[in-house]
Amino acid sequence: MKPVKLAAIFSGIKSRKDRSYRLEFDTRELGGADAATLLGMQMTEAWLIVAPTDDISETDIPKERANAGVGMKTASQRLRAVIWRLWEQSGKVGDPEDYYRGKMELIIEQLKEKLE
Repeated sequence: MKPVKLAAIFSGIKSRKDRSYRLEFDTRELGGADAATLLGMQMTEAWLIVAPTDDISETDIPKERANAGVGMKTASQRLRAVIWRLWEQSGKVGDPEDYYRGKMELIIEQLKEKLE
């Protein structure tokens, strides 16, 4: 997809439980092509550069893909982190590694049941 360059007003920031942030922007009225491109980008990782008007150059745009893993956890790291949170919320009962292995076995068995 081609990049969309548009003027926007940075209208809000909210911290989230996983220590990420939700950023909110308001744009001017969008043309059909730009709106369609942005709608097609929903739920995909992309670079976002925020700078005052005219304070950005082509050299500010990273060359690598946004979803190339920069600062991102692997799927298995994410799953381990979620299982860790479940263990914490369950009252930290037992050994966390045993809890992890047990949850992984449940997931594996559920997936195996779906195999033909």
